Amino acid sequence: MSARTHVSLRILLWLLLGGWLGAMLLFAGGIARATFATVPDPSLAAKVVGLVLGRLEVSGMVLALVLSALGGALGRGRVAVVLPLLIGAICALNHYAVSPAVAAIDLTAPDLPAGAGARFAFLHRASVWLFGAALVGGLALAALHAVHELRREASRNR
Repeated sequence: MSARTHVSLRILLWLLLGGWLGAMLLFAGGIARATFATVPDPSLAAKVVGLVLGRLEVSGMVLALVLSALGGALGRGRVAVVLPLLIGAICALNHYAVSPAVAAIDLTAPDLPAGAGARFAFLHRASVWLFGAALVGGLALAALHAVHELRREASRNR
Protein backbone atom coordinates (compact mmCIF):
# COMPACT_ATOMS: atom_id res chain seq x y z
CA MET A 1 0.00 0.00 0.00
CA SER A 2 1.36 3.41 -0.91
CA ALA A 3 2.06 5.98 1.78
CA ARG A 4 -0.64 8.25 0.35
CA THR A 5 -3.25 5.47 0.49
CA HIS A 6 -2.22 4.60 4.05
CA VAL A 7 -2.61 8.22 5.17
CA SER A 8 -5.96 8.50 3.37
CA LEU A 9 -7.26 5.38 5.13
CA ARG A 10 -6.08 6.69 8.50
CA ILE A 11 -7.81 10.02 7.91
CA LEU A 12 -11.01 8.25 6.84
CA LEU A 13 -10.91 6.02 9.93
CA TRP A 14 -10.53 8.97 12.31
CA LEU A 15 -13.19 11.07 10.57
CA LEU A 16 -15.75 8.26 10.64
CA LEU A 17 -14.98 7.03 14.15
CA GLY A 18 -14.69 10.54 15.58
CA GLY A 19 -17.89 11.72 13.91
CA TRP A 20 -19.88 8.73 15.15
CA LEU A 21 -18.51 8.97 18.68
CA GLY A 22 -19.24 12.70 18.71
CA ALA A 23 -22.82 12.09 17.63
CA MET A 24 -23.25 9.37 20.26
CA LEU A 25 -21.86 11.60 23.01
CA LEU A 26 -24.01 14.53 21.91
CA PHE A 27 -27.10 12.32 21.97
CA ALA A 28 -26.29 10.84 25.37
CA GLY A 29 -25.18 14.09 26.94
CA GLY A 30 -27.70 16.50 25.56
CA ILE A 31 -30.21 15.64 22.88
CA ALA A 32 -32.21 13.02 24.77
CA ARG A 33 -32.49 15.03 27.99
CA ALA A 34 -33.07 18.33 26.22
CA THR A 35 -35.85 16.85 24.12
CA PHE A 36 -37.73 15.50 27.13
CA ALA A 37 -37.15 18.78 28.99
CA THR A 38 -38.46 21.02 26.21
CA VAL A 39 -41.11 19.05 24.33
CA PRO A 40 -44.31 19.29 26.38
CA ASP A 41 -45.77 15.99 25.16
CA PRO A 42 -43.71 13.02 26.47
CA SER A 43 -45.06 10.77 23.71
CA LEU A 44 -43.82 13.19 21.04
CA ALA A 45 -40.48 13.61 22.82
CA ALA A 46 -40.07 9.82 22.87
CA LYS A 47 -40.74 9.66 19.12
CA VAL A 48 -38.11 12.34 18.43
CA VAL A 49 -35.54 10.63 20.66
CA GLY A 50 -36.36 7.25 19.13
CA LEU A 51 -35.92 8.65 15.63
CA VAL A 52 -32.49 10.09 16.44
CA LEU A 53 -31.47 6.91 18.28
CA GLY A 54 -32.53 4.86 15.28
CA ARG A 55 -30.28 6.91 13.00
CA LEU A 56 -27.36 6.43 15.38
CA GLU A 57 -27.97 2.67 15.52
CA VAL A 58 -28.13 2.33 11.74
CA SER A 59 -25.02 4.46 11.28
CA GLY A 60 -23.29 2.29 13.90
CA MET A 61 -24.16 -0.85 11.93
CA VAL A 62 -22.88 0.60 8.64
CA LEU A 63 -19.78 2.14 10.19
CA ALA A 64 -19.00 -1.15 11.92
CA LEU A 65 -18.41 -2.75 8.54
CA VAL A 66 -16.37 0.16 7.23
CA LEU A 67 -14.28 0.51 10.42
CA SER A 68 -13.64 -3.23 10.48
CA ALA A 69 -12.43 -3.13 6.89
CA LEU A 70 -10.23 -0.10 7.65
CA GLY A 71 -8.75 -1.82 10.69
CA GLY A 72 -7.87 -4.80 8.52
CA ALA A 73 -6.53 -2.72 5.64
CA LEU A 74 -4.32 -0.75 8.01
CA GLY A 75 -2.99 -3.95 9.59
CA ARG A 76 -4.16 -3.00 13.07
CA GLY A 77 -4.74 -6.58 14.21
CA ARG A 78 -7.67 -8.86 14.94
CA VAL A 79 -9.17 -6.74 17.69
CA ALA A 80 -9.39 -3.74 15.35
CA VAL A 81 -11.34 -5.92 12.91
CA VAL A 82 -13.59 -7.76 15.38
CA LEU A 83 -14.41 -4.97 17.86
CA PRO A 84 -16.28 -2.82 15.30
CA LEU A 85 -18.31 -5.85 14.28
CA LEU A 86 -19.29 -6.43 17.91
CA ILE A 87 -20.30 -2.78 18.19
CA GLY A 88 -22.36 -3.16 15.02
CA ALA A 89 -24.05 -6.25 16.46
CA ILE A 90 -24.93 -4.32 19.62
CA CYS A 91 -26.40 -1.52 17.49
CA ALA A 92 -28.38 -4.08 15.47
CA LEU A 93 -29.73 -5.77 18.60
CA ASN A 94 -30.87 -2.44 19.97
CA HIS A 95 -32.30 -1.27 16.64
CA TYR A 96 -34.16 -4.40 15.58
CA ALA A 97 -35.15 -5.95 18.92
CA VAL A 98 -35.08 -3.66 21.93
CA SER A 99 -35.98 -0.22 20.54
CA PRO A 100 -39.09 -1.46 18.67
CA ALA A 101 -40.25 -3.27 21.82
CA VAL A 102 -39.86 -0.06 23.82
CA ALA A 103 -41.69 1.97 21.17
CA ALA A 104 -44.56 -0.54 21.08
CA ILE A 105 -45.50 0.19 24.69
CA ASP A 106 -47.72 3.27 24.92
CA LEU A 107 -47.59 4.32 28.55
CA THR A 108 -50.40 6.84 27.93
CA ALA A 109 -52.86 4.20 26.70
CA PRO A 110 -55.97 4.04 28.89
CA ASP A 111 -56.12 0.25 28.60
CA LEU A 112 -52.46 -0.31 29.50
CA PRO A 113 -52.03 -3.99 30.36
CA ALA A 114 -50.79 -4.96 33.81
CA GLY A 115 -47.02 -5.15 33.91
CA ALA A 116 -46.55 -2.96 30.85
CA GLY A 117 -44.88 -0.23 32.89
CA ALA A 118 -42.40 -2.68 34.38
CA ARG A 119 -41.73 -4.19 30.95
CA PHE A 120 -41.17 -0.71 29.52
CA ALA A 121 -38.72 0.13 32.33
CA PHE A 122 -36.81 -3.13 31.79
CA LEU A 123 -36.60 -2.66 28.01
CA HIS A 124 -35.68 1.00 28.30
CA ARG A 125 -32.90 0.11 30.75
CA ALA A 126 -31.69 -2.60 28.33
CA SER A 127 -31.66 -0.07 25.49
CA VAL A 128 -29.66 2.40 27.57
CA TRP A 129 -27.16 -0.32 28.52
CA LEU A 130 -26.78 -1.40 24.89
CA PHE A 131 -26.27 2.20 23.81
CA GLY A 132 -23.67 2.59 26.56
CA ALA A 133 -21.93 -0.63 25.52
CA ALA A 134 -21.71 0.57 21.91
CA LEU A 135 -20.34 3.92 23.07
CA VAL A 136 -17.76 2.33 25.38
CA GLY A 137 -16.81 -0.07 22.58
CA GLY A 138 -16.34 2.88 20.24
CA LEU A 139 -14.16 4.68 22.77
CA ALA A 140 -12.12 1.50 23.24
CA LEU A 141 -11.74 1.23 19.47
CA ALA A 142 -10.53 4.83 19.31
CA ALA A 143 -8.01 4.10 22.09
CA LEU A 144 -6.82 0.99 20.25
CA HIS A 145 -6.24 2.95 17.06
CA ALA A 146 -4.56 5.77 18.97
CA VAL A 147 -2.12 3.28 20.54
CA HIS A 148 -1.32 1.91 17.08
CA GLU A 149 -0.74 5.44 15.80
CA LEU A 150 1.54 6.29 18.73
CA ARG A 151 3.52 3.07 18.35
CA ARG A 152 3.91 3.66 14.65
CA GLU A 153 5.08 7.22 15.25
CA ALA A 154 7.51 6.09 17.95
CA SER A 155 9.01 3.43 15.68
CA ARG A 156 9.45 5.99 12.90
CA ASN A 157 11.31 8.36 15.23
CA ARG A 158 13.86 5.74 16.37
